Amino acid sequence: MTEREPILLSVVVVTFNSRHVLGENLSRLASMPDVEVIVFDNASTDGTQEFVRHQLPHVELIESTENLGFAKAVNRAAARAHGRMLMLFNPDASIGVDDVRLLAETSDSHPGDVVAPFIEQPAPQRIVSAGWMPSCWRMFTHYSGLSRLGKWSEALQGHYLLPAQVTGTTRVEWVTGACLVVPMTTWSAVGGLSERWFMYAEDIDFCHRVGEAGQSVWIVPRARATHMVGGSDSSHSMSMNAAWVLNLREFYATSLRRRPFAVWIWTLIVAGGLSSRALVATVRRGGADPTARAFRAYSAALIRGGR
Repeated sequence: MTEREPILLSVVVVTFNSRHVLGENLSRLASMPDVEVIVFDNASTDGTQEFVRHQLPHVELIESTENLGFAKAVNRAAARAHGRMLMLFNPDASIGVDDVRLLAETSDSHPGDVVAPFIEQPAPQRIVSAGWMPSCWRMFTHYSGLSRLGKWSEALQGHYLLPAQVTGTTRVEWVTGACLVVPMTTWSAVGGLSERWFMYAEDIDFCHRVGEAGQSVWIVPRARATHMVGGSDSSHSMSMNAAWVLNLREFYATSLRRRPFAVWIWTLIVAGGLSSRALVATVRRGGADPTARAFRAYSAALIRGGR
């Protein structure tokens, strides 16, 4: 048996009822000679574990007997990693070998920093899964539409960047955990992902702590990945879950602004923005439209949780 060359990159994938999206992409990543793939399965009931064992033999599988959530699963998988770099990767995402190489090269040229590809989402792609911390101003520019002027003024860019605002390797304050690369030294220095949430906001919190540690976060548009948002769980049980916005507010309240008045203003801005999106969707497609219903539910959850 020949000795395997040193591991450059450890790819961590957290699965939960994700069999329907696994296969070719993970096999392709696992075939790279200096890459290891670690799948942490959160007690799937759809045969995910059996599929990985039999169809992806070169992938290391960690089988949990309970659903630990995203952050705990990632941290436990990362503790088993041997790579010089760590790559978080969603099971419903896809990326090419050349794009992975480009991310690794970019990481080497930005020592200690987080790098991520431009993630293409199902059309029409209105936002980029990267941007600025969710301050009151950044949330206001996003929901008011002022962020559309951000191509000419960075000060007007929102919490989410718009595609036209990413024209080259761009420094941002956060990128999505669906696909990012971080040196293992930085990962260890900031303590991995926060485990205070079951799911959502961990990536923004992580990038915030990376920034506080003196490192930067970059989006690399020459590297491309795709992501079927919400497609990693075959039951789609999270489709109407407001945890993403409630956790985002908790992050804002604990890490950005601890004053109750600021949190109240943030809540009004975001709840109002979500309500306006619900109204537009209702006018266009009717009150039963799933998007309109989701936006209404998110806004209501914020208001209820702020009482």
